[in-house]
Amino acid sequence: MLTIEMLYPEIANLHGDNANIGYLARCLPDARVVRTGLNETPEFVSGKVDLVYLGPLTEKGQIRAIARLTPYKSRIEELIHSGTHFLFTHNAMECLGSRIVNTEMNYDLPGVGVFDFSSEVRMFERYTGKVMGSFDGVSQPIVGYKSQFSMVSGSPEIPGFMTTTRGIGRNPTTRVEGVRVNNFIGTSLIGPVLVMNPHLAEWLVSSLVPTRKSELALKDFALAAYDARLREFQDDRTWSSFERVTR
Repeated sequence: MLTIEMLYPEIANLHGDNANIGYLARCLPDARVVRTGLNETPEFVSGKVDLVYLGPLTEKGQIRAIARLTPYKSRIEELIHSGTHFLFTHNAMECLGSRIVNTEMNYDLPGVGVFDFSSEVRMFERYTGKVMGSFDGVSQPIVGYKSQFSMVSGSPEIPGFMTTTRGIGRNPTTRVEGVRVNNFIGTSLIGPVLVMNPHLAEWLVSSLVPTRKSELALKDFALAAYDARLREFQDDRTWSSFERVTR
């Protein structure tokens, strides 16, 4: 049986992003969804899990998630290398980096250290805007939103989740957004990204169950909503001067 593990839903639940798993479960009705609490050992540590999900957290929630995940760094690296699927949205991705620096809250803490990037939190410099870009494997553009205090910087050798055509990437100086290593996807987009991008959801379902024809839940509604959103994103009049990469 295909197993999806949601990590720490009691604290990783901002922006409605847990609807990513609600929608994925509708697309894969035979899947088993495991909700792992903060004080529980993740199932991926010793069992077979097909997708590991972590959603957006507060800044204090990031610290708690890092503390829980750090003992399993080697296991996470092993699973990524072997092709296990991961989906980390918004600032959850930052937990797996090398450092999180927050000058306003006066801390500079190591992350889990799976990826060689750091994030800097600036509580009074929130970035809010739209993003549109291309994802290898999906012919239609990815669309979404960002609302974040932190920016990610690090090795340019880390492959991105997507390349933005509008809006910023990991930070305002790059078009590379998020992280994609094998079947690990980390993105700063909120939305939730799978609900907003049914073509991406269909790709993920096909990747999780390659032997079965993927079938999206509520497909007609999902595609109609996406088409309307894409028309808005393709309209230059809806974009602000702030929603751009600066060199």
